[in-house]
Amino acid sequence: MTGETVISWPDQHTPENSVFHAVNELQMPAPPDSVWAWLCRPDLWPTFYSNAKFIKHLDGSWPQLELGSRFRWWSFGAFVTSEVVEFEPIERIAWDAKVFGGRGYHGWLLRPQEGGTYVRTEETQKGWGIVVAKPVLRSMMVRLHQRWLEGLARVAADGPPPPPP
Repeated sequence: MTGETVISWPDQHTPENSVFHAVNELQMPAPPDSVWAWLCRPDLWPTFYSNAKFIKHLDGSWPQLELGSRFRWWSFGAFVTSEVVEFEPIERIAWDAKVFGGRGYHGWLLRPQEGGTYVRTEETQKGWGIVVAKPVLRSMMVRLHQRWLEGLARVAADGPPPPPP
């Protein structure tokens, strides 16, 4: 799948309509339901992804994400407000991202594979603030999203997360 997008982009967030497009993928030695369970628990992201902090529920299902869940979090040096806008359990999830001076769209795709789960994540960003930050932000996003995938693979390999409080 490398080289092509697999995300269902809204027109305003296609790679062609964005300042940049970041793509990461990883084959994980964990079953899709375990990977999905960790991915849909933003309250637990800081335990395996250091770029996610101060996660706060705003609206919708919580702490398990579902379509319409809204949350605010600190990532890439800014507070981001996100809403889950695509949700197909154990297959794909996407949320938008709003920050001062920018907007983004982050999609995830899970596919069962021999020995685990193939996970691909793609993000687009646009806006005046993103234009200014692009020289640093794009390479940082690719690097940190790969760490997110690696952390997700590590925790999912041990099974699903603990039940919500």
